[in-house]
Amino acid sequence: MPALKTARLFTHFRKISFLQFSIGIVYLWFGSLKFLSDVSPAEEMAKDTIRVLSLGLIPRETAIILLAVLEVGIGIFLLFDMYRKQTVIVTLAHMVCTFTSLLLLSEISFTSSPFAPTLLGQYVIKNLIIIAALISIYQNTKKV
Repeated sequence: MPALKTARLFTHFRKISFLQFSIGIVYLWFGSLKFLSDVSPAEEMAKDTIRVLSLGLIPRETAIILLAVLEVGIGIFLLFDMYRKQTVIVTLAHMVCTFTSLLLLSEISFTSSPFAPTLLGQYVIKNLIIIAALISIYQNTKKV
């Protein structure tokens, strides 16, 4: 019986693209880090960005937990190929929100704006690759 379950799981992961699988892993991994205080390198940036975007209505500690739940959820939905189109749309919205930190928190995003990003700024800018991959995943989803 365990061999059958392993075979089904392997078959499932062969059906989804490597792009979808890798983005799912990244979201699951990075989202999980946000459940642990002071483990994620982007934790303070995320808390500050959400504070500004929510006009201070969402407390910092609540914001990081909500973000962790969102990111882990995205990871799970991508890995198990559930509601692919909707998940990609939510993920793209999340990606757009990550770029607001470059505008709202330019002092921690750049050493010399806009041409010399800090390590945190680079962490956000690399999301352009994830956005391109998500668009590819969306375009390759069969219409239901």
